[in-house]
Amino acid sequence: MRKKINFIMALLFMSFFCTITMVLADEPNKKSQQNWSQNSAYLVPTGRMEVGLFQSMRYGLLENMELSSHPLVFVLMPNLSLKWSHKSFGGFTFSTRHSIYYPSPLLRNLAREGIGGIISPEFEIPDMVSLYNEALLSKIITKHHLLTGKLGIAFAKKFSELDERTTIDLPIVFPRLAVFYYDYSFRFGFDVQGKLFKRWEYLMDADLFYIPKSDENIAFEHKGLVVWTKSPRFQLCFGYKLSYCEYPFGTQWHLLLPLFDLQWAWQLK
Repeated sequence: MRKKINFIMALLFMSFFCTITMVLADEPNKKSQQNWSQNSAYLVPTGRMEVGLFQSMRYGLLENMELSSHPLVFVLMPNLSLKWSHKSFGGFTFSTRHSIYYPSPLLRNLAREGIGGIISPEFEIPDMVSLYNEALLSKIITKHHLLTGKLGIAFAKKFSELDERTTIDLPIVFPRLAVFYYDYSFRFGFDVQGKLFKRWEYLMDADLFYIPKSDENIAFEHKGLVVWTKSPRFQLCFGYKLSYCEYPFGTQWHLLLPLFDLQWAWQLK
């Protein structure tokens, strides 16, 4: 057990040490910060914290570095992400995001009988960790509209065998956990966001998941949101999410309604 924990900590340390070293050596891009920028290559401004009921908590650590985590699931699934901006080019804002996840405690909690049990308790969930690395390119396409392209790759490490019968065949969940069964996966996508009128904005996105080693190797997600921003410190989001996925039992479409979130922000320094 100690060797497994040491491996996870070493992996986390090396990943973020390399990231921080490169960031500190790079020239900060002061134009790469803006409020409510989770879905783009922009970073949350320095010293600002943003959090939602269902969104990650984000903090502007430096002019070109942002830290984030999902606080609601952190106890059962420790997670941490770092996003940093690079020099702009050709009118594009360029950032990369690097995340680490340890889902074993959450999956073990779901491997039980009765209420809340999704996985059969006969299966053992091993210690495992994943790293997700993503590149984001954002460009202003008109005065009030922003286009962002995304390209990501995830890797996973298991410390013992994971039975394929433990898959959670649910929308959103299945393609994100596939990396633990098939070692690596890819994600491609884009976001479009902009102003509708006054305090009202919109966000549309599309994401394609590809798992090369799986027979069920394609998943697609699309989201549409309308956002009302009361002030730089509060906004409300509502909309829908459409999901298509190849499951072990076949393919299915799902329409998830309604999506709803409240988001707050504070300037801490």
